[in-house]
Amino acid sequence: MKRLFIAFTLVLLLFSTRIQAQDEEKITYSLEEYKGLYLGAIGSTNGWGGEIKYLFNKRLTIRGGFETLDVTYNFDFDENEVDYNATMDYKTGGIYLLGDLNYTRNLYISAGMVFSNFNPVMTGYAASDVPYGDIMIPADMVGDFTFTFSPELQVSPHASLGARAFFGKQKRVNLGTELGCYYIGAPQIDIEATGLIAPTADPAHGQEEKLEKQINQYKFYPVFRLNLSVKLF
Repeated sequence: MKRLFIAFTLVLLLFSTRIQAQDEEKITYSLEEYKGLYLGAIGSTNGWGGEIKYLFNKRLTIRGGFETLDVTYNFDFDENEVDYNATMDYKTGGIYLLGDLNYTRNLYISAGMVFSNFNPVMTGYAASDVPYGDIMIPADMVGDFTFTFSPELQVSPHASLGARAFFGKQKRVNLGTELGCYYIGAPQIDIEATGLIAPTADPAHGQEEKLEKQINQYKFYPVFRLNLSVKLF
């Protein structure tokens, strides 16, 4: 999270330098140079995608877009003297609708909602035999597991601070950056398991509730976004 704030601060400083240079040159633009429909690409901590927006006037912008991210990585861990191989399939993204209130030509406050596709899935299986007294229990009898994460809110409110700049002779290219978050609520966990670890998935043992309490504080999903768009008309 700290790295996101540092990156965002650096980008804002770059934009501020550009804004100051424009003021010193006493450059002014008419409303018509900004008003219009823009189409562009975005990249954020919530995924890659596209965005379409309309600048109604110097104060108000309405935009919508989609983001998608699917990253898979493998790792190992030990639990109760058992070695496990696990895979995290980190899926997130969504479709959003936002409104920007520009309090200067280059700085804005954004608010809206996202239809969240936050759905990470972690799977794994025992990779080692388990000693039990004088015998060894085979790894395939220990079993495998699946942890599925989902947001408490499928439709999440969004808020952010952003900066933008217009480039080109006719100011048709728009580069922007913003830092904010989605409120997804307390993440929910669904557990499935087989073999000797099957009781882990039994609601009577309360493992899902214990894990949900451990991650209960992660109700906000941080979003650092970069966008580049071109004015269509």
